[in-house]
Amino acid sequence: MRSGGLIWIPLTLAATIAQVFRTARQHELRQFLSSSGAAYVRFLFAWPFAVLLGLLTWLRLPEGTDIQMSFWLWSAMAGMVQITGTVLLLQAFRARDFAIGTVYSKAEVILVAVGSAVFLNEPLRGLGWLGAAVVLIGVALLAATSGIEAALQRWGDPAARLGIGAGLFFALSAVGIRGAATSIISATVWERTCLTLFAILSCQALLHGIFLAVTDRRQLTLIWTHRARCLPVGVLSFAGTMGWIAAMTVATAAKVRTLGQVEIVLVFLISLIRMREKHPAKDYLGSGLVLIGVLLVVTLG
Repeated sequence: MRSGGLIWIPLTLAATIAQVFRTARQHELRQFLSSSGAAYVRFLFAWPFAVLLGLLTWLRLPEGTDIQMSFWLWSAMAGMVQITGTVLLLQAFRARDFAIGTVYSKAEVILVAVGSAVFLNEPLRGLGWLGAAVVLIGVALLAATSGIEAALQRWGDPAARLGIGAGLFFALSAVGIRGAATSIISATVWERTCLTLFAILSCQALLHGIFLAVTDRRQLTLIWTHRARCLPVGVLSFAGTMGWIAAMTVATAAKVRTLGQVEIVLVFLISLIRMREKHPAKDYLGSGLVLIGVLLVVTLG
C-alpha cells in the first residue's frame, strides 16, 4: 500500500462533519422508528452505494492483491459491534439525557487506544496517551451541560451505562475497521477503503435486516414508508463511513478517533460564532483541552 501521508487528517475531519449531520438526521427518525429501526436506516441506505463501489473495485483489482481470511473476520466483527454501538447510543438519547449519554460515550477515546494496543499492536506513544486523556477530559467538560461533577455523580444512570456501552462498541468497531483494511495485501488506500466499506456494510445490512425481520417486521414497513426521510441518513452515513475507513487505512484507529473528537468543538464554535450563544468558562476550557490533546496525539502519538 502506498503511504497516504497526512491525508488521514482531512479525511477524518470530513468524516466527522458528515457524522454530525447524520446523527442529527438519524435522531429525527426516532419520531416514527425504534432505536434499532433508526440504526438500520444508517446501514441499509448506505449499502447500495457501497456495493456499487466495491464491485467496481473488485473487478479492477491488480494481480498480486491478497485478501486474507482475517479481512472477512475483522469486517464481520466491525460491522456487528457498530450495529450494537449505534443502537445503544440511540437508546441513551431516548433515556432523555442526551448530555449524560454523550459524556460517557466519549470513553471511546481511551478504549480505542487500549484496543489498538491490545489487538493490533499499535499503541500510542507516551505523550499520545496523555493527549488522549486530555481530549477525554475536554470532551467531558463540553458535553456535561450540568457540570462535570454532576455527570460523574450520575455514572449509574441508564443514559450513562448506555453511553459507556456505545463507546466500548464504537471503539471495537474502529479497531475492527483498521484490522480489516490492513489485512488486504498489495492494495492502494482507495482499494482497501472500497473493499472494507463493501464488506462491513454488507454484513450490517444483512444481519440487522434479518434481526428486524424476525423481531420487529413493522420497522421494515415503516422504513419503506418514510424512505424519503431515511435516504439522506444513508447518504451521510456512506460519506462518513468511507471517510473513517480511508483515514484508518492510513493512520491508526486511536489517532483517527481521537482527532474525530473535534466534532464537539465544532458544534461549540458554531453556537458561539453563528448563533452568538453565551457559554460558561468550562466550555472554553474544554475546547482548549480537546485541541491541545488532539495536537499531542496527532504530532507525538
